[in-house]
Amino acid sequence: MNFYEHQDRAHRRTKIIVFLFILAVLCIIALIGIPVGIATQWSPGAVGASAIFCLLVVGIATLVKLSQLRGGGESVAEMLGGTALHRDGLSRAERKVQNIVEEMAIASGMPVPSVYIIEDDEINAFAAGWTADDAVVGVTRGCIEKLNRDELQGVIAHEFSHISHGDMRINIRLIGVVFGIMALGITGWVLVRYVGPAVLRSSSRSRSKDGAGGAGVGLAIIVFGLFLALCGAIGTFFGRLIQAAVSRQREFLADASAVQYTRNPGGIGGALRKIGGMKQLKNISSEVGQCNHMFFSQAMNAMFASHPPITERIARVEGVDVSSLGEQPCVSSSSTQTSVASGVSGASGVSGVSGVSHFSSSSVRESVRNSSGVDDVCLLKAKFSLESIDPVIKKSLSSGWSARLVMFALVANDNKESQQMVAKILSVAELAEYRKFSSLVLTADATSRLPMIDFAAPALRTLSPEQIKTFNKNIVSVVNCDGVVDRFEWVLVSVLQKHMSDMFGGRKITLSKKPLSSYSTSVSIILGTLAYCGSTNQREATFAFQSGANSVDMNIQIPDVLDCTMGSVNGALKELRLLRFSDKELLIEACGNCVTHDDKVTVVEAETLRAIGDVLDCPIPIYT
Repeated sequence: MNFYEHQDRAHRRTKIIVFLFILAVLCIIALIGIPVGIATQWSPGAVGASAIFCLLVVGIATLVKLSQLRGGGESVAEMLGGTALHRDGLSRAERKVQNIVEEMAIASGMPVPSVYIIEDDEINAFAAGWTADDAVVGVTRGCIEKLNRDELQGVIAHEFSHISHGDMRINIRLIGVVFGIMALGITGWVLVRYVGPAVLRSSSRSRSKDGAGGAGVGLAIIVFGLFLALCGAIGTFFGRLIQAAVSRQREFLADASAVQYTRNPGGIGGALRKIGGMKQLKNISSEVGQCNHMFFSQAMNAMFASHPPITERIARVEGVDVSSLGEQPCVSSSSTQTSVASGVSGASGVSGVSGVSHFSSSSVRESVRNSSGVDDVCLLKAKFSLESIDPVIKKSLSSGWSARLVMFALVANDNKESQQMVAKILSVAELAEYRKFSSLVLTADATSRLPMIDFAAPALRTLSPEQIKTFNKNIVSVVNCDGVVDRFEWVLVSVLQKHMSDMFGGRKITLSKKPLSSYSTSVSIILGTLAYCGSTNQREATFAFQSGANSVDMNIQIPDVLDCTMGSVNGALKELRLLRFSDKELLIEACGNCVTHDDKVTVVEAETLRAIGDVLDCPIPIYT
């Protein structure tokens, strides 16, 4: 199953969650309504009031929880007690996990997620967010200190598969659903623990008849609270059932993807073996029950396991008989060693990569076919790309303030008008720093420009909403100041706006049921833009355009070059984001055919193609 099939299946799985949620709520309503009906001789008003009460409690609790998580992965990580990892002043173990996350992101064509640490000695990890734009990767202290690099890379690859397969959005929705279903039990506990006793204490201080009545009310509240707590137990049952139903099979898929990414079954296998002899998380927040399905392995004991048995997962990734592992698989000495020489951590050099400044057609086609999937060669290329970024630039990309200046340097380059506009925008102190970055950017390899943007994404997202708004306005001003928007300027602005704002619709988009053929105008704009990127005359552009159009079997004509503006391309992509992922696959392949039709791929073509995939939520892996 490829990336696009995973994404479409993830959207279908959301419907399953909704169905199970509705079924659970109906069962809880029946559980409360039947006793109320018997007690009131089936009074329609009383039964209806009990149903409305249930719906209000569950519905409001679900909406409140989802509202709390609107910030995406950062909100989930902080809810679980995680602490953001900053690139400066890291320990050796922390630097190890930061490097692996950066390599995996650059290889996958995704913005680099923020890393959060949970102070717990057990081994576990999670990925959270609505989309790759606001994703975070969380790891426990035990995970980064007890696993070697291969094992940690396997765990991180597992979490990246959840990011690329669309599982994170489902996970956050599932948190809201589980909390809503469990809300009645929480309400009952509050009534028993606080409200009822408070009424009793108040009535005990009064010796009047009202005091006696108050005592009765207090006892009634406690009894009602106990009843709700019982109903809440049923809600917890359904919540755990939904977690198990949705997440168990995804763990097998994520394990398989981790092996595919790293070409190293011993890495994730070794991590699973170490987990097999460990306990559940103990130093984590009380919210873990709602998030059990998000973790790399079972984070707490539950009636229904949200993860497959560790032994079965090990057997699948290592290709051994599950019966040979026993109930508690011990750590295999071979599994903790560096398993393959081709893995990133085992490589002693990067043969044939350092001189690459252009991309072969075959590598571009392979990346397009393997959208959001990576292998050991991609990881090796990503590692080299990160190492080739000047240390001063790399350090500056870890701060929102200085990352802005690097982005200005990238877009201004050596254009005189752009440089003058930047000088008007920045303060004296900012301008001094900017000029230092500008000279370094001018000498950087052109193929490192996109990795710089992806690397800067977490830092830029830490800016305040007002700072982000100002930054977007200023960088567009720099782009437009000379009256010409070249393709890289469009790439930089579009990718930044995709990662930092709702320019292209944000995370709350609903996929359309309309086929690709319904978007012929938008498709022609995108293919036309790519065709003009790599052509020197109209004839070449028309031939490139037709190569793309033929692959989607659409009778469309190449637009005029003046119609392929930044605004028209952005408008087309905003529409095309609504496509189902099966249709996005066809569109991305058409774009790839347009770029590679002549077996010559320029840097600008390659960057534009990856930017289009990024905006369409179909990250294209780094070209090898």
